[in-house]
Amino acid sequence: MPVKIDDEVLFIMFDNVEQYGFDEHKLRLINILSASLKGHSQYARNELIKLWDDIEADISLASEPPTEEQLSLEHPEMFDVE
Repeated sequence: MPVKIDDEVLFIMFDNVEQYGFDEHKLRLINILSASLKGHSQYARNELIKLWDDIEADISLASEPPTEEQLSLEHPEMFDVE
C-alpha cells in the first residue's frame, strides 16, 4: 500500500535522513521538493514514495547487527587468538 505523503511524512523523512546521516537521500529529497515547486507535482509525489521506501530499507539495513565477518574486519583485535 503506497504511503500517503503529507507534512508529517516529510518531517519524518527529514528526521530520518538527518539521524542516520543519509546525505544522498537528503539531496534527493531536496531535489524532489524543488521539482514540486517548479510544477512537477505528480513526478515529485511518485519520487517521494520511492524515496520513502529507500529510506525505510536503508534504516532496516542500518539496524541489523553486524555479522561475525564484519566485526572481524572492523575489529581484528577482538579475534586475535594466540
